[in-house]
Amino acid sequence: MINITNKQDCCGCNACGDICPREAISFKVDKEGFWYPKVNLEKCINCNLCDKSCPIIQVEKLKNKNFDKPLCYAAIHKNLEIRFDSTSGGLFSILADKMYSDNGYVGGAIYNNNFSVSHFISNEKKDLIALRSSKYLQSDASGFYTNVLELLKKGEKVLACGLPCQIVGLQTFLGKEYDNLITIDLICRYINSPLAYRKYLDSLERQFDSKVTYIKAKNKELGWRQLTHKVVFSNDQTYYGTIRTDKFMKASMMLNCISRPACYACKFKGFPRYADISLGDYWIDQSKSSLDDDTGTSVVLINSTKGNEYFQTIIKKIKFEPVSFESVLAGNPALTHPLPLSSVNRDLFFERIQQEDFG
Repeated sequence: MINITNKQDCCGCNACGDICPREAISFKVDKEGFWYPKVNLEKCINCNLCDKSCPIIQVEKLKNKNFDKPLCYAAIHKNLEIRFDSTSGGLFSILADKMYSDNGYVGGAIYNNNFSVSHFISNEKKDLIALRSSKYLQSDASGFYTNVLELLKKGEKVLACGLPCQIVGLQTFLGKEYDNLITIDLICRYINSPLAYRKYLDSLERQFDSKVTYIKAKNKELGWRQLTHKVVFSNDQTYYGTIRTDKFMKASMMLNCISRPACYACKFKGFPRYADISLGDYWIDQSKSSLDDDTGTSVVLINSTKGNEYFQTIIKKIKFEPVSFESVLAGNPALTHPLPLSSVNRDLFFERIQQEDFG
């Protein structure tokens, strides 16, 4: 059964909780705001399904039939408004649109009313606005895997998007391949503490004397290469944070001190990747791509035959061009390298944000 003695051995995917037939696994939040499984020994029947669903335990045992080297493209959505509202080039939206048009279901991360994040799935296109765009804190995926399995068993088509650990967690939870499932993972450097993010928002609400009503983690109003963290308040004030001025962005992107411990020893780097398609930013300094207009360009990695077949169904609705595998690696070191260790005292940092304003 699951027994976490080293926090780097748990990515918080929630798959073990979904698979337990006795509901013997709950999740306890630690002082950093990350959840870890706790087994109720009185309910546990030692079936070991939790171990079998754990992506960290099982990743090296999975049979990965995906391409050793993916097909690589730079791509953008033809609709500028959608691209502007997206984190990169809007490719998730067009891939999701295809699934909706096939009367299928699309799953991914959404903000809750309190700006925590959960995984969610529906077949309603109106939900794409909530699913679109990155959220820079960990998503609670409890119940998501069960919902996906129920849909797949009914023969419904499903597009599931998540972080690499969540997609491997879905695969280990399912235990077999489904022809009616397409998986997308995001090129991921880290995932941040929900507690730290809430403390950050609390600090901003005190500063602006108003409640947060809207967040855009990667706002493009100054351009894709000058992204800001946009926060709108109920009194109609707006805050724009930059990596130079925003304490959360500094803690996340520069100090590496608010990420989940498993991110520093991530097991899901390298190739072949486990999802059918991987999406991220096509970050190349002084890119000569004809697609680069500073409103965001996606890098698309086609990792499987199924992923390639699905990608071919949307190519008339996007602008794209092949790019080299080497250029993708150069612009996205997170594909192959875990997060470097924090450059500050992490324990002290979390103690401070419990007692005073964020940072």
